[in-house]
Amino acid sequence: MFEDCSIIIIANGSHLDELYRLEVDADTQKEVCLSLDSAVNDLISEKTKISFDGSYKPNNDEFLVIKNFHLSDEIKDAIRDPLGVPAYQKENGEFYEIKAIFVGKRTETEDTERFQVAFQRFRKEQYITTNWVNLFFTRDTFRREKNFGISISDTADCYYTEGELQFSSFYFARQIFDLSEYYRSATDQEVQAFATSDKLSFEDTEAFKNTANTWIRRKIAMINDSDVLVNYKASEIKKLAKDAGIRIAVENKKVVIPNDKEQIKVILGFLDEEAYKGPFSQNTFLANSKRKVNK
Repeated sequence: MFEDCSIIIIANGSHLDELYRLEVDADTQKEVCLSLDSAVNDLISEKTKISFDGSYKPNNDEFLVIKNFHLSDEIKDAIRDPLGVPAYQKENGEFYEIKAIFVGKRTETEDTERFQVAFQRFRKEQYITTNWVNLFFTRDTFRREKNFGISISDTADCYYTEGELQFSSFYFARQIFDLSEYYRSATDQEVQAFATSDKLSFEDTEAFKNTANTWIRRKIAMINDSDVLVNYKASEIKKLAKDAGIRIAVENKKVVIPNDKEQIKVILGFLDEEAYKGPFSQNTFLANSKRKVNK
């Protein structure tokens, strides 16, 4: 698929996400392209496609997909004309930090362009730093290599094809792309409204707002969208929680949210239907994702 494709770096340059061409010899280019070709196959082959909504963590035999994903014009231009992309070199005596690498293929039929692109996030351990003594084996002897270098792994974290972004890990994918527009996350205004809801009583409202991380904001968005706080009284929520083996206190007709991170996680998880009692063990569990079953 990616035969003879140029290797492009997404770097954190002087501007956001600058692209650079990685200059390599023909044999290295072929090896990297074949490796990422195989990695894409490992990522999606014979696996079930699941639409991404920000609330489900796929199993090993599944992958997530964002339809109608906007691939930037800069990436498309780099695939169209890789020689027009500047080479990755030192700027002011230093190399820019690498965010990800990709290889891509462009085809055109009946005035319609198609792009297939494999992305790999770049990790700190992929730098071959000159701060260490790097030893390479050649001719029966380990010799020191003093030059700066990088290594490219045999994995693909994202694959773009037919207008879809496909991936198995949201955590890894968002290290390459800003995916915030593709899933619901509560805004600052929503967090403020949630913290002052007439159905909830926070032990420490300011502490809750200050610790409203990505997970909490997603839970708030899901709870708001489900209208659970609109459709159920605090007393009803308390009873349902008790049935699930979860203790929820109610004061002045409000669900009490204690100033405890673990308890906040359990209560918000329950309100988003991710805390439940096992039908067989009768133990209470907190799930890390959920997907609605089609009846």
